[in-house]
Amino acid sequence: MLINKHYLNDLKSSKMLAANNTAITITAISTTTDCPTNSSRSSTNKHKTNSKNSNPTPTMTTNTPSTMFTQRIKQQRQTQLSIGGTSAPSSLSLPTLLSSFRRSLSLSSPPVPTQRNLLIGFILTILYVQFGHCADLEISIPNNQGIDGAFYRLDYSPPYGYPEPNTTIASNEIGDEIQFSRALPGTKYTFSLYYTNGTHRDWPTWTVSITTAPDPPSNLSVQVRSSKNAIIQWSPPLQGNYTAFKIKVLGLSEASSSYNRVFNVNDSTFQHSAKELTPGATYQVQAYTIYDGKESVAYTSRNFTTIRRTRHKDLLDIKILREPNTPGKFIVWFRNETTLLVLWQPPYPAGIYTHYKVSIEPPDALESVLYVEKEGEPPGPAQAAFKGLVPGRAYNISVQTMSEDEISLPTTAQYRTVPLRPLNVTFDKDYITSNSFRVLWEAPKGISEFDKYQVSLATSRRQSTVTRTDDPIAYFDFRDIPEPGKTFNVIVKTVSGKVTSWPATGDVTLRPLPVRSLRSFNDDSSNSMIITWEPDPTSTQDEYRIVYHELETFNGDTSTLSTDRTRFNLESLLPGRNYSVSVQALSKKMESNETTIFVVTRPSSPIIEDLKSIKMGLNISWKSDVNSKQEQYEVLYSRNGTSEVRTVFTKESRLVIKNLHPGAGYEVKVFAVSHGLRSEPHSYFQAVYPNPPRNLTIETVRSNSVLAHWAPPENSDFTEYNIRYRTESEQQWVRLPSVRSTEADITDMTKGEKYTIQVNSVSFGVESPNPQEVNTTVPPNPVSNIIPLVDSRNITLEWPKPEGRVESYILKWWPTDNPTKTQTKNVSENKSTDDISTVRVLIGDLMPGVQYKFDIQTTSYGIFSGTTHLSTRTMPLIQSEVVVVNDKQEDERDTITLSYTPTPQSSSKFDIYRFSLGDPEIKDKEKLANDTDRKVTFTGLVPGRLYNITVWTVSGGVSSLPIQRQDRLFPEPITQLHATNITDTEISLKWDIPKGEFNDFDVQYLTADNILAQNITTRNEITIADLKPHRNYTFTVVVRSGTESSVLRSSSPLSASFSTNEAVPGRVERFHPINVEPSEILFEWLLPQSEANGIIRQFSITYMNINNATERKTVDFDSSESTGSIKSLKPGETYVFKIQAKTSIGYGPEREYKQTMPILAPPKPATQVVPTEVYRSSSTIQIRFRKNYFSDQNGVVRMYTIIVAEDDSKNASGLEMPSWHDVQSYSVWLPYQAVEPYYPFENSSVEDFTIGTENCDNRKSGYCNGPLKSGTTYRVKVRAFTAPDKFTDTAYSFPIQTDQDNTSLIVAVTVPLTIILILLVTLVFYKRRRNNCRKTTKDSRANDNMSLPDSVIEQNRPVPIKNFAEHYRMMSADSDFRFSEEFDELKHVGRDQPCTFADLPCNRPKNRFTNILPYDHSRFKLQPVDDDEGSDYINANYVPGHNSPREFIVTQGPLHSTRDDFWRMCWESNSRAIVMLTRCFEKGREKCDQYWPNDTVPVFYGDIKVQILNDSHYPDWIMTEFMVCRGSEQRIIRHFHFTTWPDFGVPNPPQTLVRFVRAFRDRIGTDQRPIVVHCSAGVGRSGTFITLDRILQQINTSDFVDIFGIVYAMRKERVWMVQTEQQYICIHQCLLAVLEGKENIICPPREMHDNEGYEDDEGIAESGM
Repeated sequence: MLINKHYLNDLKSSKMLAANNTAITITAISTTTDCPTNSSRSSTNKHKTNSKNSNPTPTMTTNTPSTMFTQRIKQQRQTQLSIGGTSAPSSLSLPTLLSSFRRSLSLSSPPVPTQRNLLIGFILTILYVQFGHCADLEISIPNNQGIDGAFYRLDYSPPYGYPEPNTTIASNEIGDEIQFSRALPGTKYTFSLYYTNGTHRDWPTWTVSITTAPDPPSNLSVQVRSSKNAIIQWSPPLQGNYTAFKIKVLGLSEASSSYNRVFNVNDSTFQHSAKELTPGATYQVQAYTIYDGKESVAYTSRNFTTIRRTRHKDLLDIKILREPNTPGKFIVWFRNETTLLVLWQPPYPAGIYTHYKVSIEPPDALESVLYVEKEGEPPGPAQAAFKGLVPGRAYNISVQTMSEDEISLPTTAQYRTVPLRPLNVTFDKDYITSNSFRVLWEAPKGISEFDKYQVSLATSRRQSTVTRTDDPIAYFDFRDIPEPGKTFNVIVKTVSGKVTSWPATGDVTLRPLPVRSLRSFNDDSSNSMIITWEPDPTSTQDEYRIVYHELETFNGDTSTLSTDRTRFNLESLLPGRNYSVSVQALSKKMESNETTIFVVTRPSSPIIEDLKSIKMGLNISWKSDVNSKQEQYEVLYSRNGTSEVRTVFTKESRLVIKNLHPGAGYEVKVFAVSHGLRSEPHSYFQAVYPNPPRNLTIETVRSNSVLAHWAPPENSDFTEYNIRYRTESEQQWVRLPSVRSTEADITDMTKGEKYTIQVNSVSFGVESPNPQEVNTTVPPNPVSNIIPLVDSRNITLEWPKPEGRVESYILKWWPTDNPTKTQTKNVSENKSTDDISTVRVLIGDLMPGVQYKFDIQTTSYGIFSGTTHLSTRTMPLIQSEVVVVNDKQEDERDTITLSYTPTPQSSSKFDIYRFSLGDPEIKDKEKLANDTDRKVTFTGLVPGRLYNITVWTVSGGVSSLPIQRQDRLFPEPITQLHATNITDTEISLKWDIPKGEFNDFDVQYLTADNILAQNITTRNEITIADLKPHRNYTFTVVVRSGTESSVLRSSSPLSASFSTNEAVPGRVERFHPINVEPSEILFEWLLPQSEANGIIRQFSITYMNINNATERKTVDFDSSESTGSIKSLKPGETYVFKIQAKTSIGYGPEREYKQTMPILAPPKPATQVVPTEVYRSSSTIQIRFRKNYFSDQNGVVRMYTIIVAEDDSKNASGLEMPSWHDVQSYSVWLPYQAVEPYYPFENSSVEDFTIGTENCDNRKSGYCNGPLKSGTTYRVKVRAFTAPDKFTDTAYSFPIQTDQDNTSLIVAVTVPLTIILILLVTLVFYKRRRNNCRKTTKDSRANDNMSLPDSVIEQNRPVPIKNFAEHYRMMSADSDFRFSEEFDELKHVGRDQPCTFADLPCNRPKNRFTNILPYDHSRFKLQPVDDDEGSDYINANYVPGHNSPREFIVTQGPLHSTRDDFWRMCWESNSRAIVMLTRCFEKGREKCDQYWPNDTVPVFYGDIKVQILNDSHYPDWIMTEFMVCRGSEQRIIRHFHFTTWPDFGVPNPPQTLVRFVRAFRDRIGTDQRPIVVHCSAGVGRSGTFITLDRILQQINTSDFVDIFGIVYAMRKERVWMVQTEQQYICIHQCLLAVLEGKENIICPPREMHDNEGYEDDEGIAESGM
């Protein structure tokens, strides 16, 4: 895309921004810099102007300095400079600014320094704005992703410019733009940009032709020939092409102010004669060069004045002109490398002059001669600026005053521009010492004149010079500087004459002096080394560097440390090492020479790991620190109590010392030795093994203690004896306190345990390896606290386990009355114990009820304990049966009688039976074992109570296991039952409370369905609900005691009867019609007896016409009736019928039935009711019929028609009657219908209808009232319709004969002649039309289609896929002629459909284009908001797709005011995809509002929040995922943005669009719909996309493709879908590329033939076509 923009240079000459995110943007940039052509530029005269060019290709333009400054200063912040007490706004031009300073500044006295610096700084800013560098063209590539391995190649012709032609630039090096400069003026360039990556090679991105603006003419001069004529001469531009020149003459004085003429000069004489000038008037000439429609900037002449004519009477007033006065002195007010700004005083006295001429030599400036007008009266100081000068060059400047053609003597002076500064000030490190250094720098780059270099230190006024040489690098040596370690700022300048350049600086630091008095000493407290030193007092340093290195080893311990102190603790030195330690002074990283000492570190102390005693010796081992080094170890040992010390040296880390005294103690010390230094020692004391004691014996003192005796050891030292013991079952020894005597008492020994006792000699904690030991056993404890557990035949003896060890228990037992039956049992302790603390032994097979005696002993290791005695009895048995034997229920309320069977004495010995009821207030009862009465009775009990019955046998006070039974007494019944409240559905009952115990009451009754209902309640009252009205109920109440799970007993019942009250009846169960007539309906109904709820009085039916709420009536029927008829209803109307039954209480609920009354054909009129004749002619008959011919009984008669018959014998009762056309082939006409059905009785009850009034020759379909045959007899009848298919006819009328017609003979003669003439005219017209078919086809076809209905146009035109290539070739022949024909047939499809909602006043602002409006029938309707009119409207339509008739929603590009509605549409349609086919701005106009956020920050559109999740960029499109939220609901919507659709036409090559559709369908399934599609208008590009999507799916499932049919169907839903012929052809080209397998091949662009009047898909919309 090419954009013609005029930009200004700013202070930084920054990059130009490309507009509108286009793929490639070329921007022409204005400049006033010195271009490579060195062509002249416009002067600074305030009257020069710029030409403006509307041509769409880029041009070069130039602004005047004052204009440039004003435009630039408006972009800056509104700051003000206060100079000389005057506030100068920053928007003033330079001349105006200087004029405002005149009162406070003068040339005779220099300004105050502060004022002068501010003014110079301000003017410097102005000049830099004017003369900043910039490129000629800028190629912007906004989507460049900087991919590695990708390249751009720029080629152009002619080959003049920078970068050079065919320059290859890496993608990751150019950013977003390529700057092109040094273009030739007045030259036509052709640019091409190629792209290369891993996939494409030299892919042509774009090609464009650009014509640069020409340079202005040169050497413009004006010669005044007379009072009215002047000759204007010029030279062509020094460089570049030109085709013509434009000369503009402007009148400046009052006499010539109306003179403003422009002359175009095309010849090569380079001069023009300006005529008809005004004598004595002042003019200005502006000259322009023209090339290829481009204008250069203006070359403006100095002003000239024509000669004034004099008359004889004026001759005495003529004075002799003399040259004006010379200007005053002038100075250079500001200078830089390329600019000199001079100021001068006016001449004194001022005299007469009009302007100044200022010139400079050599003429290097852009404009070397300047003309400056005089300002003010009297005039003040003036100024002029020369730009584009050579840095450092000396210039001669002269100023002259001018008055018309007279000029003064010059005032001259010589000034130099500032030379360029040196570059890259550096320092040679090899030459930096403590008092000298060498500085180096590079000569300035570019053209600059200077004589020498000036070098100095910032702290010194001394300046040195270096003569300029041809060497690009110069240097200077500074020597004898007395400040070691100090930093100096070095200043280097170039010098031209006496003018120095801006400085180039660098900092250098001298090398500091070494430190002195470096010393070291060990810090024993921290085991580290401390070093100290002193700095040189004449040196400057800011820190010190310490370096130490381990000697005597390769790659030893080395480190570098820094500090700002003169004392340092070296904590990280390794022990046992030899180091060199160096210290340097540093000043800003510049180091001094090293000062070094050598130090040795003490080794680390070894650690004794193991010191073991051995027989007559010691075994020692130790370890050393892994970071410590040592040469050997020194071991010292000495015997306790003596002064003897022995030393052993070894290199091993272990040592065995032998031949030591048994039991003696020794102190051992181990040292590490390195470099003659001994470490700290590690000491340890250890004794040698002593000899053991002798002759150990044991003496028993008590049952759990012993006394041990022994003799002392021989020939050995010892300090004490150790005594320990343990049992045979344990491994852990029990140690007693050490003793020094030869006996020890061992107490608290465990009974029954066998012990091992040891005694050993000890010396300083070291025992003899051979102790003395002896074994002994302690007797076990007897059992105690025996508890017998008794049952009938077993006794279980249980006792706590005796303390100590027990191996087994021995038990003996016998009956007390028979000691001879003794039995024995031996129980092992480990088998008889279930747990640790208790022993249980079971004695079985015993006799129930018998007493036994027991003896028990324990044993351990064969030793017995004492005996324990015990006597106990077994439990007797009970084998009786016990039952409750109450006889009468009345007696069972307070009495229980038990009956039992005897237990045999042979099975168990016992004394009595015992009976209990489990109640403490009721005494137990007993009976002897031999009692023959087997019943027991308990009286005075509580009714309804549950009793627990228990029976035992007892022997010697020991009871048997019990027999248990449960029985509950019957509760007392209630005595009274009455009703407390009765309604139609509820009865409340209440009764008395019975005596005794009970749980609840059971209330029973029979429901209306004869089902027994039970209600359980704990209260003595209840309300029974849900009863039927007007019904008798019997209620029974039973008292209950207990529950089903705990012996339930019920009392005798008590009953009573009560009746409910009457109520409204229930809903009629069956209500439906059994016969329906047009005006009458017969209903049948049924009310079940169960729903009567009382005595039915009547039934009422209420009915209402739903179309007329006031038409409401009620009909009552007797209670005995079950059918009823409703009459006088209207046929065709819908009625609602409601029936209700009624009792004395009121009406019951309604039962509803809705019925539409049928419409039947009207009743047949009487045979004499026929139409009558009113009038007749040769071709017509007028008949009369009346409204009352037909009755409305079967429905309102809505339409009438006329049946005409020449032969009335044929059937004429069918619905589809023949038309007039149909009977023309018959000689005798069959009955036919003369007219479409119509209603004639709007305003009268009589209709006169004329048959045969229409000309039916041009009508091809429908009924037509064609002319009748003359002299023919017809019969007519009238047909009446109550509905389209319900009709009745009258009888045929009496015969009616038409009059005779004699015109047929005349027609027979004239018609053949007329036909021959028409054929001749048609033949001539056809020949002419063939010669001009290409020119006229479109217009004629358009006119034809305007009258063709859709039914005539062929809506589907399928093409076999296998023949599509041939079809495309045929359609594209003759410059796409057949495409044009076919596309024109679509022009008016769907245009007759209404768009009423879009055209409402409240909706018009929502349409982007006034003629792109959605059809009413297919528009998308938003959910209305608060009854706001138009709130449901958005410019969008449903459009069919391949998978659904509503697969797409096509809409316009959202406006800023409708983007909230756009997101509402996406949400309410549940769309998950948006396809965008336009950029937001194209051709400088907004095409679509950016309706999504700029970044990942969420943005609300109404109540819908949209947030970008991620986006993916591709060469031709961008895919973005949005998170869309409304309330708590979230959805993901994908956005597919096609970004390379050109501003004109269609994508070329079309494969890019195919790939986009494929990428879209790969991510959006066919079930995800609807899909929102939009471009700008939402018709052209959107229709192209949808059509392509449909055919790409259609070719996968069908052998045919129908592009015309798809577009036709879309245009029926939305206007102008696929808007241009180019788009229609592009769809065919896309399909052809797919079928030929070329959709992924980069093809050359196809030739596209534009259809005139169609620009792009917005061209029609914006033009309103």
